[in-house]
Formats: sequence, structure tokens, C-alpha cells
Amino acid sequence: MSGAQNLAAAFRQLDDALTTAQFPLPLYGADRLRTLTVTLGQQLRDHLMPRADRLDAPLLAVVGGSTGAGKSTLVNSLLRAQVTRPGVLRPTTKSPVLVCHPDDEEWFRSDNVLPGLVRTDTQLHDSRALHIVTFPDLPPGLAVLDAPDIDSVDDANRTLARQLLLAADLWLFVTSAARYADAVPWDYLATAAERNTVVSVVINRCPPGAVDEVAGHLAQMLAERGLAAAKLFAIVERALPDDGLLPLGDVAGIRQWLVALASQTEARSQVAVQTLAGTVRSLDGELQELADGMRRQQEALSELNDDAARAHREAADAVDRATGDGTLLRGEILARWQDLVGTGEFMRSVEQRISALRDRISGWFTGDQRIEAVEVAISDGLAAVLRDAGERAAEGTAAAWSHTRWGRDILAAEPGLAVPSPGFEQAAEDAIRAWQSDVLRLVEEQGRGKRMRARFLALGTNAVGAALMIYAFSLTGGLIGAEVGIAAGASVLAQRLLEAVFGEDAVRRLAQQARAELSARVDGVLAAELSRFTDVLGALAVDDEAPARIEASREALRSAARDAFDDLTKPVGMD
Repeated sequence: MSGAQNLAAAFRQLDDALTTAQFPLPLYGADRLRTLTVTLGQQLRDHLMPRADRLDAPLLAVVGGSTGAGKSTLVNSLLRAQVTRPGVLRPTTKSPVLVCHPDDEEWFRSDNVLPGLVRTDTQLHDSRALHIVTFPDLPPGLAVLDAPDIDSVDDANRTLARQLLLAADLWLFVTSAARYADAVPWDYLATAAERNTVVSVVINRCPPGAVDEVAGHLAQMLAERGLAAAKLFAIVERALPDDGLLPLGDVAGIRQWLVALASQTEARSQVAVQTLAGTVRSLDGELQELADGMRRQQEALSELNDDAARAHREAADAVDRATGDGTLLRGEILARWQDLVGTGEFMRSVEQRISALRDRISGWFTGDQRIEAVEVAISDGLAAVLRDAGERAAEGTAAAWSHTRWGRDILAAEPGLAVPSPGFEQAAEDAIRAWQSDVLRLVEEQGRGKRMRARFLALGTNAVGAALMIYAFSLTGGLIGAEVGIAAGASVLAQRLLEAVFGEDAVRRLAQQARAELSARVDGVLAAELSRFTDVLGALAVDDEAPARIEASREALRSAARDAFDDLTKPVGMD
């Protein structure tokens, strides 16, 4: 495979890799990177890939410059015919005009160059249409394109002007004596210098007595900014004749330069290779910038994901603490449990009650409606704890995200994230009821043994299940004062009841299983809430492999460039 073929293949690899380049978060520099990604993609398709495929294809000279600099008039004057319509109103929205020799028409009408523009045979008020004009008097091998104003107040005009200049093999850059020091033209010329683009600068409308002074100053500025090799032409300001064309003598030097380029195969090749090589060299840093920018996006998204995961993990931990430190053994749950097991001499006779339980276990709870009250109290209490945890998770995530601009932007776009989802309350209640069913299933499965069946059946599934739930809330770490003793006694009675039915080892195992089932149910509900945040971030996610793909394309391009060009920075002599 030849060097040019390797280069074309590297361009195609890069074009494919650029489709994965995304910068969804408004990090510093993200706007520039988005624009750069689009610009690089256009440049690849507009110029680099077709030029690498055909180094001998006709050159494209783009005539660009500031508003009112006289670009269209210059093009018409060079061709000695009215082929492009000068704009009178500002901003002027018109289709760019490409003038080529009939022999080159097929190349420029195809999608080989500027494939994103629609070809037309008429100049339209549409910046995305490319008006193709064939002109036999223009030498084959060179096309001239009249571009929109680089400083137009119309965004589409400015964007297209930049796209066309970056698609050019050489620039014919037009300014005026009044505006040659403006910042915008020099931003473009700096790009040309960075890319080692072949440039010719035309300073138009020079006062007759100041041509040498103005041209000399501009030449000095060009040299200071890395464009010493740029051709410089000065045109005196004068009233135009009726045909609207500059006198032939005013543009003769420019015509001779362009004709010489078009007529000499070697000169055309040198121009094409110089601009191509300089552009490839300039891409190296830009591609690294893209890869680094995508990694910053990934890091920022990962931090947002971590914030959300942390807040919901802390919420799950809060539920776990509340259901294990005795906090729930107060209030309504404790009251309903005491109603069930008796409150009169409860504290003084726990052991006696357990002894009596062993003797007359049958019938104590069976059919007692107070069991249902305990279950309801547990369900309501746990659901309240879970609802509170969900609210804190949403609020905590929103608070963490609000510390960054991009987090605030996401919250502004999705204000519902700052509070639990509309269905969260019902989901919490359903999860707790499901857990209670899990506990009943556990005790039923454990109660199937022959030796404990009589005791188990005497108490009933719901009574034993209620006792297991109470025992699971038994650590009393969150209680104070007299509640500690009361709750501890309630837990001890539940424990002894369970041990009387299942045995000590089985009770510990059942309690652990019950708590594991509860954690799973809580985690499931909070995971659904967390998914609201992760789904939003997922829609913004940057392909994990995208930075590596860009860097791999960069390396492939560097390797191909070494094979394709002897010297990437070698200037073209065109004297």
C-alpha cells in the first residue's frame, strides 16, 4: 500500500472514531471541543480524504475575507466576467460560487469535495447550496470558490466560510486597507499559519498614495505571524466602471500567479501536499485535546454517578441502622406488641411468662386480632423509615450535584430528581408488605419439622412471624431512658418465644435471614430511585472506548504521515 493510501486509510479511521466523540456536560472548553469535532469531521470529508485519494485532483482555491472586502468583485475581475453576484445588503446570504474548467466539472459536481453541500446551477439565497459554474477561460486543474464573509453577523454564513476555507488547497484571502488589522481576519490567518496552508493575501481599496506603506505594514504583520511566504497583492481604490470589474492591470499579478499554479503539474502537487501535510501536522494536538476532553467528561459523569450512589447507599444504611438498633421498638410498634403479649406485670415476670409459655403454648396467640395490629404497626413504621430515607437520598444527590455547573444544568432540566419519584411511596409500602410475606414464608418453612410442628401450629404463622420481626429489631442502640428496658424486655420475650418453637441456633439464623430479606427489599426500592439518576447520566454517557479510539487514530495518522511526506513543514517556493 502506498503512502497516500495509508494516509487515506488513516483519515477514514479517524472519521469513524470522531463519531464517538461526545462532550455532553458543559465543562470548561466543552463548546470548543464540540465545534472542533464537527470541524474536523467536515475537514476530513471535504478535503483530506478526497485529496489523499487523489493527489492529482484539481486544486480548490477559496476566496475568503471580511464583509465588504470585495471578494466577489475580485473573482469576477480575475475571470473578466460576471460569474458571481456581489452582495449589496449586509449580511448577504447567497450560495457560494465555485468556478472551474469544464474538464474539472465532474470532480466538483461529485461528492468528492464538500459532500454536505447541494449542487446547483443557479446562485440561490441558500448558504448550503454550491453553485457550480463552468468557465472555459479558467485553466484546468484549478477551481476558484467565492466564499461567504468570515465576519458575517449571520451564523450560517460565518460557519460556512470557515468550513470552505478549511476545505481549500490554497487561500486567496481578501481584506481592505481600512480593515486589514481587524482581529477576525488574523484569527483565520493564524489558522493558515498553523496548518502551513498556501496563502495569498489581497489588500483591496488602498489609497493611491499609501499603497506601499499599507502593503509594507501588512507584509511585516504577515511575517511576524508565520506567514512570510504568503503572496501579497495590493489593489488601489478606484471607482469601478459600468461592468463592475477592476481594471485588468490591477489583478494581472494575481491572474498570473493562479495560471502558473494551474498550468504546472509539479506546482499544483506541491500546493496540495504542503497544505495536506500542514493540516495533518496540526491535527495531532487537536486530537489529543479531544481525547483528554472526553476523559474529563467521563470523570465528571463518574463523579455525578458516585454522588448519586453514595446518597442512596447512605439511605440504605440509615434504614439498616433504624431496623437494627432498636429504634423501631418504640411508639406504635412497641405499644401494639405490648398489647399482644400483655403489659400488666410484663417487666417483673418475663421469665415466668416464658416458663408458662412452654407449659401452655397452645392457644395463646391463635386467632388474636392483636396480631394484625402488630403487623400493621410494623408495616407503617418500616414504610415511614424507608420513605424518609428515599427523600434524603433524592435531596442528598441533588445537593451534591448542585455543587457543579453541569450538575445544576441536569437538575434544571430534570427538576423531579430532587424529590422521590411519584410512585416511590407506594413502592416503599409494597416492599415492606412483601418483606413481611418473606418473614412468614421463612417461619413456615422452618416450622415444617415434625418435632416443632405442634408448638408452631399452636401459635400460628402470623404470631411467630410477628415475634421474628420484633426480635430482628432488637439491638436497642437507638433508645434512651426507660424505653431501653421496655424494648429490651419486648425483644427478649420475642426471642424466648421463638427459641421455644425453633431452638436457639435456628432463631439466630432466622433473624439473620429476615434482616437480609429486608435489606434486599430496601435495596430494590432505593435502586429503582437511584436508576432515575443513572438513567439521566446514561443518556449523557461518553463511550468508554472513545478516547482510546481517538488516540489510536492519532497514532495511525502520525505513522501514515511519516510514510506519505518527506518533510511536513517544507514550504513551497512559488516565485
